[in-house]
Amino acid sequence: MRTGAAALASLVLFAARAAASSPSASITDDFSGEGRRETITASVHGDRVRLEARDASGKRVGTAKDVPVPGGGDPAVAMSAGSIGSAGALLEVSASRGGTVCRSVWRLRDGALNHLPIYGEGAKDALPDCDADGWTSRWDDRFNEPARYVRERTHPTAQGTHHESRVYTFRGFEMRFDAAKSSADINGVAIPAWVDATLYPKTQLEELARRYAISGLAKGPRLRFETDRGNGVFAAVLSDSQGELRLPVTAAKPFEKEEKGLEISAGDGGKTLIQVTVAGGKAPQSASVRDAGRFDGGYASIIRWQDREIQVFSSVEQELALEYLPGAWTTERRERLLVSPAPGPASVRLGDVEVAVRLAGAPAGTDVLLTPSAGGPAAWALKLEGPDAFRRVPVHCGPDGGECRAAGDGQTFRRIGSQLNR
Repeated sequence: MRTGAAALASLVLFAARAAASSPSASITDDFSGEGRRETITASVHGDRVRLEARDASGKRVGTAKDVPVPGGGDPAVAMSAGSIGSAGALLEVSASRGGTVCRSVWRLRDGALNHLPIYGEGAKDALPDCDADGWTSRWDDRFNEPARYVRERTHPTAQGTHHESRVYTFRGFEMRFDAAKSSADINGVAIPAWVDATLYPKTQLEELARRYAISGLAKGPRLRFETDRGNGVFAAVLSDSQGELRLPVTAAKPFEKEEKGLEISAGDGGKTLIQVTVAGGKAPQSASVRDAGRFDGGYASIIRWQDREIQVFSSVEQELALEYLPGAWTTERRERLLVSPAPGPASVRLGDVEVAVRLAGAPAGTDVLLTPSAGGPAAWALKLEGPDAFRRVPVHCGPDGGECRAAGDGQTFRRIGSQLNR
């Protein structure tokens, strides 16, 4: 009787284990790159998935036990392969349960199945294996190169229907996001991968070039473009001292004249028309705006070409911080001031003090306000007096970032080594 009871218990346990195991999935390809085809099988055992690779003779040539899976057990498993040419093929394992999908990419090499980390744009840490955000994945092998690993999704956003396609390319031991091959659109309008650049009225940029009386740049109109592929945003933003006008882009088509660019329709009914030339395919260089009221006119960004490379400044403040202010300066009394770029987007070090360069808030009669990066009220403003001179003016500012006023005439600093009469 005891023997029969033990046998029955074993049968029950075996049946329970069999019920907890989902059917296996398998795929065959030249995964190793050695000119032979291997079959990789994914076996589901409750809340675990095991990979096993065997060659044509049935010999086991690689295993993996740590396949990412959703919680709850018994995931549905699918596999696909992407060729990497003579190096073989990569394997994607997709394990899903409910609305959660775990995706992992593997490479069979030197008798082992290796899990390749996937890195997003500029990321130092690998992307999480699992998500519930509605992404799908596929291999794209239409090009004469290793297959692209593509993740896509379409979902509603505040501006409309957002479709995003993120491409990752094989880099030997990892997969890396490829911005040039990725794309996104909002309501069918492609979102460009432009760098951050503010465009100003062209006549006012002439004042910047002279380094004289640039306070109008703080009050006058400016144009920038929001091009956020990750969040599905493409808009033109116009602003001045009276306020801001944000115009979602409703249509865009490329043009090729002397330079390439886009013809954009924006705002309600697409009534505002903006023609933008784009330098190097990434930087809005100049624009003409029509049917936007007080913002109509021609605009340009601040761009420098150096050795056939384009340098784009995100703002006047950044250009001043990187191009104009750095150097050694002195007064008639031989007081010296060393200015160097600081890590911030528009910051410099005055000796040992780091300050942010701001046009907004500069007192009347000055051009630039210098605010401490560590916090606290500004102590100085600058009045530009040409390419190689500025007047440093002490200021008093109200509490909590209140209005700043000049508190004296200040001192004139000249660039050491410059000619006084240019």
